[in-house]
This record gives sequence, C-alpha cells and structure tokens, in this order.
Amino acid sequence: GGTGRDFGQHLLKNPLVTVAMVEKAALRATDVVCEVGPGTGNLTLKLLESVKKVVAVELDPRMVVELQKRVQGTPMAPKLQIIHGDFIKTEPPFFDVMVANIPYQISSPLVFKLLSGPPF
Repeated sequence: GGTGRDFGQHLLKNPLVTVAMVEKAALRATDVVCEVGPGTGNLTLKLLESVKKVVAVELDPRMVVELQKRVQGTPMAPKLQIIHGDFIKTEPPFFDVMVANIPYQISSPLVFKLLSGPPF
C-alpha cells in the first residue's frame, strides 16, 4: 500500500480552489482542455461542466480507475478522454487550453515540452 505520494500526488480537495482555477482559465464551451495529473477528478468534473472535451493525462493507474468510476454512466463520460501515461513522455494530445495542478518537480519539464512541441 502506498501513501499516494508515489507519483508526487497532491490532490485538490478544496472546492474553492477548484472553482477559482476554472474561472481563471477563462474557458469557452468550445474548448478542448488538456488536464495533466487529474488525480481523483475534482478539477476534471468542474472542467467537464464548462468545456467541449477534457483530455486527462494521468500516470497513476489507481487515479485512472478512480476517474473512470466518477464519470461512468454520467452525461459527462463522453466528454472525457483519459490517457494513462506520463505527459512528459507521451505524444501530446490536441488541446486549446491546459489546466494542471501539477507537482512542482515536473513543472519545468512540462513547460519545456510544451515549448518544444508543434504549435497547437
């Protein structure tokens, strides 16, 4: 059993922070959002309410299962695509906006990957 820290997890539990992040992202109903490290999906569910599609890239298999369970059978399920893998090592999906609550240690590699990739 792990403590949930194996992947540098720090889960967003405060709903006010989640709401503030979605508001600050100034999302449109037509946006495809890439969320890196969705964890248990608190931010993901808020994003799904506001946008066309969320592509969630999650490394931790336990979180992938948790996220799938949370949207299963809901109207939001078709709007969510989950990629199980490391965003730094995978082919980036198409997206308009990135929203991420990421561990500090991957913030630089993530930004460099975005800057070196093809224009989106």
